[in-house]
Amino acid sequence: MGIEMRTEHIDQAGDDLGTLADAAGRRATSLFHLSDVAARNHPGWVSSASLANCRTVWEDRMQRTLRTTAEMGEALAGSAGAVAGGESEATSRLRDVLGGFDK
Repeated sequence: MGIEMRTEHIDQAGDDLGTLADAAGRRATSLFHLSDVAARNHPGWVSSASLANCRTVWEDRMQRTLRTTAEMGEALAGSAGAVAGGESEATSRLRDVLGGFDK
């Protein structure tokens, strides 16, 4: 019983993960827009500064998480390529060895 890995599917999953993270990152910049509006429109309120700070912290955390997700997608695709290359090299070496028995 062997383990079969379809590296092309894993590579595609890694690419898709990166694409989705990039798209989410572009959309995330507008998620906290209303917090900015509320903070700017109520400058005298004690909660305005806290709201603005909370927005900044959450947006930064979300962007970091999305960057990490995109990096993981790249690593996944890279790993799939490395496995595919290793399998190709192993197959070539095995053929060379088996070809040596015919001589």
